This record gives sequence, structure tokens and C-alpha cells, in this order.
Amino acid sequence: MKGIVFCFALVFLVSGYSQVKKPVLPAPTYANVPYGDHPNQVIDFWKADIGVRAPLAIFIHGGGFTGGSKDKISPVVVTKLLDAGINVASFEYRFIKHAKLPAAHEDVKRALQFVRSKSREWAIDPKFIGAFGGSAGAQLSAYLAFHDDMADPDSPDPLARQSTRLFCVAPSGAQSTMDLRWWVENIPGYDKPHVEIGKYWEAEGSALEDAVWEGSIINHISSDDPPVYLSYGMAPDARIPEDSKKAGGWKLHHVNFGIALQEKLNRAGVECTLDYPGPETRYSSVEEFMIDKLAWRNQRTLYRDYEPGVYQSEGESIAYQLLKPRHFDPSKKYPLVLFLHGSGGRGFANIRNLIDADVPAYLATDAVSGSYEAFYLVPQCPGPNTWALSPWMQNRPGGRPSKQPILLDLVDEIVASEAIDPSRLYVTGLSMGGFGTFSAVAARPEFWAAAVPVCGGWEAEAASQFTSTPMWLFHGDEDQAVDVQYSRDMAKAIRSKGGKLKYTEYPGVGHNSWLNAYWEADLWDWMFAQRR
Repeated sequence: MKGIVFCFALVFLVSGYSQVKKPVLPAPTYANVPYGDHPNQVIDFWKADIGVRAPLAIFIHGGGFTGGSKDKISPVVVTKLLDAGINVASFEYRFIKHAKLPAAHEDVKRALQFVRSKSREWAIDPKFIGAFGGSAGAQLSAYLAFHDDMADPDSPDPLARQSTRLFCVAPSGAQSTMDLRWWVENIPGYDKPHVEIGKYWEAEGSALEDAVWEGSIINHISSDDPPVYLSYGMAPDARIPEDSKKAGGWKLHHVNFGIALQEKLNRAGVECTLDYPGPETRYSSVEEFMIDKLAWRNQRTLYRDYEPGVYQSEGESIAYQLLKPRHFDPSKKYPLVLFLHGSGGRGFANIRNLIDADVPAYLATDAVSGSYEAFYLVPQCPGPNTWALSPWMQNRPGGRPSKQPILLDLVDEIVASEAIDPSRLYVTGLSMGGFGTFSAVAARPEFWAAAVPVCGGWEAEAASQFTSTPMWLFHGDEDQAVDVQYSRDMAKAIRSKGGKLKYTEYPGVGHNSWLNAYWEADLWDWMFAQRR
């Protein structure tokens, strides 16, 4: 099978009726990792295989502070988040039978500080951590999100010095306050407190009022809080269920809690989506919200003009994003620019190839695609793989299998199916993609009109493979990830063979030389002037 696929549908038919397999929770990368001395102070962690630090979504279970389990995390949600390149963690905490509140609040605070301290070891991007949960877990996740940072920079305990702030939060069925008097006044059918609130708190007497205030998430909302997705199971005008058991849970998680939260969040200027049955909202699920905020880093609008696709060939597939000419004229043929991301862009969700570096966003601006009408192709290399293909690359330490064959098949398919001028095909990439750029030229020396490897490299002994393609190499002289000597040697060797080559070396610049290279005023003029 060969071709470009934009959607998938799979139906299992067995004996005349559909069979749906029950989702299975993937095995955690690390299970029951302790963050404290109590048996309930443990964490499960699932690592997303993208090759670099990934964002983290934390699940905090519900259960009224009396029960529940970290194992109740949804297998579907975990799988979707991992596929989107998001790490996942599930927190367990002490119940009131172990220690009264605010023990649970202290536990999730400590657990968050613990996983943040594991940022390097567990490949977590500490800037992009979100949390979600239902009922008591919704309260606890929102408590972390809305509360001022509880880090203690002067503490001798290194964990206590870690930040407790979140990048986003998605509480489901959250109670806005623990003041049951508000419940009686605002929740339909809730005529009297269902519990004695003092049974939940360590505080007594006059201190209890302060403890309840502190534990009520609505009291901590401020203008610096992260984006919020609130979800509830009923509309504001829904009738109370006739079944008394259902009615109890219905009241305890009523949407009026969310309305009160949304009103205060709006007054504070905090982004908030309130989702309940009926109206259409920006997000329709926790995982959709988490992927937008964490995987897309809340910057999806920068990439709105890219069109996602998947190319399949002989059992293999490769995802890609395609930016088409702004003012497309079917009577014309346009250049094609192939951009190859670095190792941080690897994954499976067709997202990190865009957001890992600033370059794809820059391609979509007036400065590039607005000034140079072309097709801009940004494929994604899966997590376990790399772009370049050669014995030299495969024998290097940490060598990974190459996706170059299907990558070049994708290029051929795009050239054949779109209005592309075959004499104006350009390839460029950074870091891993810089090596991939050299490799693509070596594989097809007479194919590309120009090539621009940024902080990449190749074996100088193969310089004769690059003499037919005009090339512009870029590198920073303080690059600690890819030695600048690679580019120096290639520039010298290609020139000695008579190749058409430009080389720019940035003094004092490290590995991120692409932030200089792609913003060079002359680069795009030079590239689009080249023809095969």
C-alpha cells in the first residue's frame, strides 16, 4: 500500500457484531516510586519516547479524600498523551484515615516537587507540567495551579526548593469551595451538609474556619494562574436524578461549582473553558486540552496554516505537516522546501516536528512564506529513529535506524501530487536534521537545487558526493552538541573538490545556531535563486 492518508477508520466485525477491546493501561516506566515514607506516598510514571525532555501531565485521583487509587487513571488518556509526546504521572496520597487534611494537599505538593526534581533523570521539561483529576483530585490539582508558588528557596531540603506552579490544569467535577454553607445556598437539592466538615480537617475550633478557607480553591485564584479546563456532567438547568444514589454524586459535582470558578477566573483574566453537556466549547476532553497546552505549548495558532498528513508505503508510515503557498495559483509551479527537524522534534503525534524549534513557526510568517511562495514540508521522524543513512552514521555511538528511504518516498509523492517545480527542490535541517540534509544530498546528488545544513556534519572523505549541489553551511563555534569541526572539515573538503559552497560560522554561538542561520537576510534570497 502506498499513498497519503488523512484519516483512519477501523471496524472489527466478528460473527455479525462489533467487538471493541477494552483499553489496557500501559505498564509504567517507573511504578510505585516513593516520594515520602508513607505507603500511599507513591507515584507511577510513564515516559514518552521522543528522545528529549517532554512535558508532563499529572493525574490526581478522586475519592472524597477517603479512597480511590492512582491506578484509576484512564488507559485511553494515558495512551493519547504518550502518543502526543507527553510524559504522564499518577499520584497517590494519604487519605483522612491516615492523616486529616491538609495532609492530601501537602502530599500532592510534595509529589509535584519530587517529579520536578527528576526533570533530568526522567526527561521532563519542568516548564511544561499540567495536572488533571476528578472530584477530590480536581480540588487537589486546582489547589496546585491556583495557589501561589509554595517553593521555599531557603529550605535545606532540595525538594522543598522546587516550584509548585503548573502550566495548565483540567479539574473535572471540582468543588469550588469546601464551605458547605455555600453548597446549601447554591447547589440544587443540597439542603443540608452531607458530612461533618470537621471530620476532614486536623484543625479544630476557630482554626477550622481558616483551614476550610485555605483548602477552598476559589480563594486562591489570581491573574497569574495558568489556563483552565473545567468539565462537569450536567447542564445548569438539568433536573436532579430520581435515583437517590445518583442524585448524591450529582449534587456533589454540580456545574454551579464550575460556574462560580469560571466567573472568578474571568474576572482575574485567566483563560478558562467550562465544558458541560450542551454548548460547544473550545475543548471537549481533558486529553485534547492537555495536548493543546503541553504538546503544542499553547501556541497552536502559530501553525494554523500547516496541513497534517501521513504517508504510507509498504507497511511503513511517516507523518508530516505541509505549508502550501498563500496565494496558490493552479496554473503555476512552486518550489518545495524540505525542513528536517532536530532530535527534539521526534515523536508520533505530528506536533513536535513543528514546535521543537522556532524555525517552522518562522517559515509560516510574512518574512518567509509570505515573501517566498512555496510548499514547505516538515516531516516527523519517529522517536526511535533518525534521518541520516550511511554506515558512518550507523556506527556512531547511539546510532538509530534511519527513516531516509520513506522520507525520500514522501518527497517524491509530494512532488508528484502537488504543483511543484522539480527544478527548485531545497533541503535544509538543523542538528539531527543537519546530518539528514547531508545524507539526503548524498543519496540524491543530482536531485536538489540547494541544501542548507545547520549545525550538522558528515564524513569529509565523502566530499565528492556534494559537489553537484550548491550548499550553505552554518555552525556556532561554541557548539557543545555537534562539534563545529564537522562543518569546518566539510567546507574545506567540498571546496577542494570544486563544490559550490558557502560557510558561515558564528563566534560565541552554541548549538542553537539555527536562531541565527534561518534569520539571515540573504539566506532565503540565495536559496530560491538556485535551480537545478
